[in-house]
Amino acid sequence: MTLQTVEGQAAAREQAAAARTQAADAAREAAMAAREQVRAQAQMLRDQAQMARDMERMRREAMPMIQIPGPHGPSPRQEKMMFAGFVIVVLAAVAIFHPLMRAFARRLEGGGRRGEVDLASAERLARIEQAVDAMAIEIERISEGQRFTTKLLAARAEAPVSLEH
Repeated sequence: MTLQTVEGQAAAREQAAAARTQAADAAREAAMAAREQVRAQAQMLRDQAQMARDMERMRREAMPMIQIPGPHGPSPRQEKMMFAGFVIVVLAAVAIFHPLMRAFARRLEGGGRRGEVDLASAERLARIEQAVDAMAIEIERISEGQRFTTKLLAARAEAPVSLEH
């Protein structure tokens, strides 16, 4: 056997020993984690059992409660107070909603000052109408010119261009 072969075998044994040591450490850690988990589960079960025992003891030691029936409705004084409150609420609603409903009814009937147009307003409206009509005529004239220009440009684009004069 050569020296290199012996050294190679020794190195392989050292690596195998190191791997076994790492595997043993990992197994120890896994076992410790499993033990800790089992301990935590056992403690949880003990706590649940203790809670069940405490609940049972409290149930046994609890005194029965005596229920005293209450009066069968409000007292006469309470009835008077409720009636007074109702009257106040109704009066407040009438005071608030009556003007609103009158205004709404007037609007529905159309009883406003819309029909009355004074002379100055009528003259102003007539001038505005004339100005709008004049603008409409001018806009129509401009649009006809635009259509004519567009038609000429389209005809020029379709005609073949001749290089000879």
